[in-house]
Amino acid sequence: MADMTRQISVSAMAILLIGCAATSVKSTWKAPDHKGPVSKVAVLAVEERGDVRQALENRFRNQLEEKAQPAIVTHQLLSLDEIKEDKQKAAAEVHKAGAEAVLIVRMVDSTTRAREVRATPALFAPVTTGIGTAYAAPGWYDYYTVAFMDMGTVWGSVEQTIYLETCLFDLKNGKLIWSALTETTLRENMDRLEEADRLVAKVLAAARQDGMIR
Repeated sequence: MADMTRQISVSAMAILLIGCAATSVKSTWKAPDHKGPVSKVAVLAVEERGDVRQALENRFRNQLEEKAQPAIVTHQLLSLDEIKEDKQKAAAEVHKAGAEAVLIVRMVDSTTRAREVRATPALFAPVTTGIGTAYAAPGWYDYYTVAFMDMGTVWGSVEQTIYLETCLFDLKNGKLIWSALTETTLRENMDRLEEADRLVAKVLAAARQDGMIR
């Protein structure tokens, strides 16, 4: 009986962890004619906030290198404006750093939802006769009084869902060879840095499964 209870507890915990997963890979695509993993990868996050760009690129590089996949970050080489202004110069800088592929991460969509939930039950129930007294017809003040007394604690939360597209390009010919779309739901009480680590891990796991990286 104790073993059965333990198994049920473990199963319930597994379901709970799966339900709490904030990032999921929605889809992937691989060029049918591409063979084998790429060599050195240059990571480029298309994000105007410099600190966010650096943090995301660093996470991809670090996790790639943990699996013996050579990688570099582009925020140390070029700004986003420099890349936009001169394509040839940008490619030359990345080639000079030894990269043969570039991994580009960008946000394609974002939605925000605000939600409120009453923490206490309603004190008054609506009736068909309306609001008033035995001696007077319903009035605005009677309605206001009921509404004021009926106020209770309300809990609010904000939830943001972000869709990121990660694309891998072959720098030799400039062609797209792999892509993935991820969905991440961020809540107010979440550690966004930890979720960024999990997001990067899931993207790279998908790329590794498709044979694109080591």
